[in-house]
Amino acid sequence: MKPLSIFVFSLLLSASASRPPFPFQSQLDAHNRAVEFNNRGLELYGKKDIDGAIKQFRQALAIDPNFPEALSNLGLALDAKGSDDEAVEDFNKALKLKPADATTESNLGLALYHEGKFADALAAYQKALTLSPNSPQAYNGLGVVLFSLDRSDDAIAAYQKAIALSPHYVDAMNNLGALYSSKHDWDNAIKMFQQALDLAPKAFDVRANYAAALQNSGRIEDAIAAYRQVVADNPSDAHAWFALGHLLYGANHLDEAVAALQKSLELKPEQPEAEFNLARAYQDQHKFPEAIAEYQKGLALNPKDAHALYNLGNAYVSQKDLPRAADSFNKALAIQPNFPEAQIALGATLLQTGDVEGSESAYRKAIAAQPDNPDAYFNLGNALFTKRRYAPAAEAYREAIRLRPEFARAHYNLAISLQWLNETESAADEFKAAAKLDPTLTPPK
Repeated sequence: MKPLSIFVFSLLLSASASRPPFPFQSQLDAHNRAVEFNNRGLELYGKKDIDGAIKQFRQALAIDPNFPEALSNLGLALDAKGSDDEAVEDFNKALKLKPADATTESNLGLALYHEGKFADALAAYQKALTLSPNSPQAYNGLGVVLFSLDRSDDAIAAYQKAIALSPHYVDAMNNLGALYSSKHDWDNAIKMFQQALDLAPKAFDVRANYAAALQNSGRIEDAIAAYRQVVADNPSDAHAWFALGHLLYGANHLDEAVAALQKSLELKPEQPEAEFNLARAYQDQHKFPEAIAEYQKGLALNPKDAHALYNLGNAYVSQKDLPRAADSFNKALAIQPNFPEAQIALGATLLQTGDVEGSESAYRKAIAAQPDNPDAYFNLGNALFTKRRYAPAAEAYREAIRLRPEFARAHYNLAISLQWLNETESAADEFKAAAKLDPTLTPPK
């Protein structure tokens, strides 16, 4: 979910002074030149040339240091560049010269919010609303600050007031939708994002938030369609391509998932999660060498991801590279010891290499970590059976069946163990149970 955002409020325009016939003509000419620089700064700011705008505003102030509009505009430009301390200083200077300016108070609140001074930002917005009670921008900013102070209900009321005052206020709708998303109120979030998109179909942040809300609400195909629109509108957004690829993978659209994840990595190479998702997609396509290569790239960036190491181990198993598989499982367990799936995979790998003792130990650790895991008991039974310990193997299979009564293979292996224990009637019953669950499991001849 995109973070809550306050968008830039009003830049302060200034008109050229007239030329009345009195003795201070030189001061008026100087101020008129300052106004020209200020207005050039406004033009550059509108074109997103922040550095150019700052230069123009400073030239205006070099001519007229007591020019409140230029000070406020310089503050906004500095805040947009991330120079929050300087921005606050300039807003305060402007307010000393022009104390009852609601727009500058709101902009001061924005800069204080960016500094993380939420209580001071709250006071600034409240003062702005005292000066201008019907300012939708001030209510929007107030909502952002209230949310940051964990006052969600008050923030909702502030956003709703902003929208009531300005029914086409897309930023406030987006922020309210993001707040609802933070409360997992997906229906209201989706409704608010849809309302904003009806007004501004190309609003990228809104559509990205809308797609994420659809995803979290379980509407996966709708979320995929929304992310497709996001990347169509902004094809250079690596995060959106990653989100699209992740969803496509979950929906089993593997070819499209691979293409989306590759695009994300092309735009932003150092993304371990994208590498891991791409690896999983290759793995599901049975492209194991490609999967291994992607896991290795991701692990070079994030070597402590236990699940990636576990998946890498499974890819090595598919390639019959058992030593590397065991090494990957051991690394995963070193990072996350309480990882029963990795213990089971390690046990199975060691059993294939002939390390029966190591295999049994791994399965018992898996059971200790997750006592209700039927697969752990089933695999322990296999290890014990390999050691010709048929009675404890049978007990392990029985426990697997107790935990998962429809476990056909456990019934079958229990039957084989019971045959070795000469319990022929019980073995026959287990063969019947296995065949009923899986007709392909027939007693050996």
